[in-house]
Amino acid sequence: MEVDQIRQYFMFTKLVCRVLILTITLLLAPSVSRTETTVSEMQQGVEYVKLRLYPKAADIFKSILSRNPTDINALFQLANVYKLQDELELAIETFNKIFSIAESKNISTNERIYGFTHLALSEIYCKQSKLDIAEQHAMTAVQICSTDADTYYRLGYIYTHQAKFDKALAAFKQTLTLKRDFAEVYEWLGLIALMQNEPKQAIAYYKIAIQKKPYIQSAYYNLAKAYRLIGDMESATEQLKLFQQMKTYYDKTYAIEGTLAEDPFNAALRLKLAEIHVAHRHISAAIATYQAVIQLNPEFVAGYDKLGRLYMEINMPQRAIPLFHKVLALNPDAVEAHVRLGWLYTTQKTYDKAEAHLQKAIEKMPKLALAYHGLAEIYIQQGHIEKAINTYQHITQIEPDDKEAWSALHKLERLKKEGRTKR
Repeated sequence: MEVDQIRQYFMFTKLVCRVLILTITLLLAPSVSRTETTVSEMQQGVEYVKLRLYPKAADIFKSILSRNPTDINALFQLANVYKLQDELELAIETFNKIFSIAESKNISTNERIYGFTHLALSEIYCKQSKLDIAEQHAMTAVQICSTDADTYYRLGYIYTHQAKFDKALAAFKQTLTLKRDFAEVYEWLGLIALMQNEPKQAIAYYKIAIQKKPYIQSAYYNLAKAYRLIGDMESATEQLKLFQQMKTYYDKTYAIEGTLAEDPFNAALRLKLAEIHVAHRHISAAIATYQAVIQLNPEFVAGYDKLGRLYMEINMPQRAIPLFHKVLALNPDAVEAHVRLGWLYTTQKTYDKAEAHLQKAIEKMPKLALAYHGLAEIYIQQGHIEKAINTYQHITQIEPDDKEAWSALHKLERLKKEGRTKR
């Protein structure tokens, strides 16, 4: 296929380049000479990066380097900040300092950082369309970090742009061997299939990409193209509608993130951003956004509450529980937090804690039928049927139209009459 045609395909994919996770160096063994203060500063700098407070992060890493110019971790983090700010020449210069230090016999350099430095430079040169240089760095990264999926992914990305499809397919195959759920790989495989006039194969790949990451807009656009090529116009139209929905989603989030760059402590706006992510099932982005709200506004009750609810929704009770306890620490009158903790502890069969929280909720709202329903469920699970009957009877008194309570009450009374329960 002609290079111009390939470029045209890439214009519509708009795949987001995967950036290196900046916390990677914190997982590596720190230098013996590193002080606790420096480690704390590094962690704070990384937190600023996660919050996209790049100038603050850069100041911290520069401060560390002013005391120790050969601190590899700080150099790596600072270079990544420059990369994320699209200050690419500064990033290249800073990454190259790591190579200079690595060549010194007097300083020990972790090979993994060395490999990820090559990977980062490969990504930068891809952005600058210097694919030959990018390829050399990616190949070195693969040699050093041969068990990391991102290194092979970067090679596949480069080979695809160079129209070296056999090499790209081999690199992507290796990527998936190391990381089966790498959604972006399936997108590129779909794109290669399209460029090789294999629309049915492309459809299969794009469906997998969407299944793994349903919020990536380019997959819907190219899936629509594949359907058009096989003459399925109805499916193509449906995918284009989904593409427009995802495009609107990205436009909204991009606009909000732009505002947050100027006003990072705007908790209400971050909550809005998180809710948009949730609506489009971009759960990881929603969680990260809620966490940012909490970090920047540690007394903001709604942040803990919203994140706790999301963890409940995705069935992660162990993460939800401490968040609702934090809600109660900040606002002891938060009745709903007691009810949610009652439910969470019930699912874990920690009945004493569940009952205590539901009783707290009832103390504050004596006619809260939901809390009584929770108590009745606890009693049933423990086999205390008489207590459950009494609880449902109380619900029917405070909520005479509660059909669920009446139904449960009649069922328990019938079972009691038949002698099939225990007290």
